[in-house]
Amino acid sequence: MAGVSVGLAGVLARIAGEKRVTVEADPLGEVLDSLASSHGEEFRDRLFDDGGRPRRFINIYVSGRDYRFLDKLEAVLQDWDVIALLPAVSGG
Repeated sequence: MAGVSVGLAGVLARIAGEKRVTVEADPLGEVLDSLASSHGEEFRDRLFDDGGRPRRFINIYVSGRDYRFLDKLEAVLQDWDVIALLPAVSGG
């Protein structure tokens, strides 16, 4: 089990009340589930769609690499990994 640092931004940081948390879990999907469990239903609704998959507008990076180009939610994590959850920003 890896101890990873998770950076939160935007609405996720506001809901969580913090911008950085440490989570003991592996793989990536378990990290996201752990965050959703510890930060409540509003956090879970912002992070996951109705099918339980990360929402398309949430960018997820594992040590600077887009999780979609790794093993997605099955990506194996190391203790030194830093995960970033960045909601996309739009507007005009």
